[in-house]
Amino acid sequence: MSILKWKVNKTILNTGDYKLNNHVASKVAKKGFKKIIKHYTDITPRNIEKVLKKNKKFWSSLKGIGVDLGGGVGCVSSVVAKKKDNRKIYCVEVVRNAVLKCQPLVKKGILKSNANKVVSVIGDFDNINLPDSTVDFCLAWESLHHSNNVVKTLKEAKRITKNNGKILIIDRAHKNNTPDKEIKRMLNVVYSKEFLKKNWLPQNRIFTREQNGEHEYRFRELKNFFKKAKLKVLEAFILKEKVKKNKDYKNDAGLKEFFVNFRFGGFEKKKVMFMLEVIK
Repeated sequence: MSILKWKVNKTILNTGDYKLNNHVASKVAKKGFKKIIKHYTDITPRNIEKVLKKNKKFWSSLKGIGVDLGGGVGCVSSVVAKKKDNRKIYCVEVVRNAVLKCQPLVKKGILKSNANKVVSVIGDFDNINLPDSTVDFCLAWESLHHSNNVVKTLKEAKRITKNNGKILIIDRAHKNNTPDKEIKRMLNVVYSKEFLKKNWLPQNRIFTREQNGEHEYRFRELKNFFKKAKLKVLEAFILKEKVKKNKDYKNDAGLKEFFVNFRFGGFEKKKVMFMLEVIK
């Protein structure tokens, strides 16, 4: 399998986030395709497709040549690459073992003989080694909140995307009235011994969500990032798991909300989806 290697900000390699994911990818790769999907993505390929098809405009925009920003083990990229009108997708992931050890198994497991439609790249999403205006879309599934400079990340995605191309964001966001104190509390949550054991880490370690590269943004902050990057919001809505905490949830950003009948994963059991248009 041919793997591209692009520029990586070396400071990333020393973060707790990188070290954890590199360690986990190495361990879970030994367990095979199904275990990788279960452990690393927390959502099945079939349900990833259901999410992307929830909005027809989302699904139809995933055609031509694309880039998966922070593509992890390649599950989302591989689901997108199943589309006949998708020619190729670059799966850009900074975690070395996720690319080298997990992606080959995931691509083969989902795409079979068409695994070469996903181009594996070791790289970070702020340094994409592609010319300006060369891809039809960019996709970021649960990766944008790991960016240390969201506007910079969006501008880089915009740079490589053609005029009128789309940038699709699937991530989390908090209500606009969420106080700073609550944001800080979420970031300071210490992972449980169960989490540490599951991820092959010493159980006496103190490891917070912030140390794991997490950021927590409100709806207004995300929209401000889009505005600064000069991206037009075409579609925006929320998908929620049918769990108790989501039953009475109602966002204060005026977005439509829909329930899904499957495990969705993620810290909040809900995701916001944005379709952004590149205008040059």
